[in-house]
Amino acid sequence: MKFIAVFLIIFLLLCCNKGTDVALKQKPVDDKSNEVQYRKEVDELKKVFQSEVKIKLKKDAKGLYNWEIAGKDVHEILKTNEIMRKKLD
Repeated sequence: MKFIAVFLIIFLLLCCNKGTDVALKQKPVDDKSNEVQYRKEVDELKKVFQSEVKIKLKKDAKGLYNWEIAGKDVHEILKTNEIMRKKLD
């Protein structure tokens, strides 16, 4: 009877260790993938800012950002405003 109990305990411990091995073998977050994603975001912003939209970014004493956007196309101004809001909030 003791043999069966010891066997079951060892079996359970081995099964539990396999689950943790799988979790440890997951691919760690790579700095290169973060850099690639950052570059994609910068390129997206550059595409938006290539039109004639001018942005004046201001930071107040509380650390909050405000901006003024000027341009010819209303749709470009609104699109730029949304992007700025997402990036800075």
